[in-house]
Amino acid sequence: MTTTKNAANPADAPQIHATIERRLTFDAPPERVWRAITEPDEIAAWFGDSAELDLRPGGDGWFGWEEHGRFAVRVEEVVANERLVWRWSRKRDTPIDEGPSTRVEWRLSPAPGGGTVLELTESGFQREADRQDNIGGWKHELAELVAHVDG
Repeated sequence: MTTTKNAANPADAPQIHATIERRLTFDAPPERVWRAITEPDEIAAWFGDSAELDLRPGGDGWFGWEEHGRFAVRVEEVVANERLVWRWSRKRDTPIDEGPSTRVEWRLSPAPGGGTVLELTESGFQREADRQDNIGGWKHELAELVAHVDG
């Protein structure tokens, strides 16, 4: 959803309120999916090429791609095996507090009959072009997550 206000006042400039939402079902239990999205070696196996993550509220880290650079991340919320929220920088090699960022929320729940339902929401985009870039990125990265966990 996009909201446009009167642009005469900078505080009323157009803002993007759209999100990216994805829902996946895994054969694996929530504990396995949780490890894949929280442990640096696991993250690096499907999301970029390298990762560092301090898994506690306020903990910092980064995700790295050889072709794209390193992106700062800060953990906001952690409920083991259920919910993880982190904010990450939109600009490579930029500290989380020094540039635009988006918020990524992961929710895990047991799937009926076994397995895990994972719901991902990314929000806080300032530009629609950035959201569109990440739509493609998540499509690729989440396919790698499924192959990594259930492969």
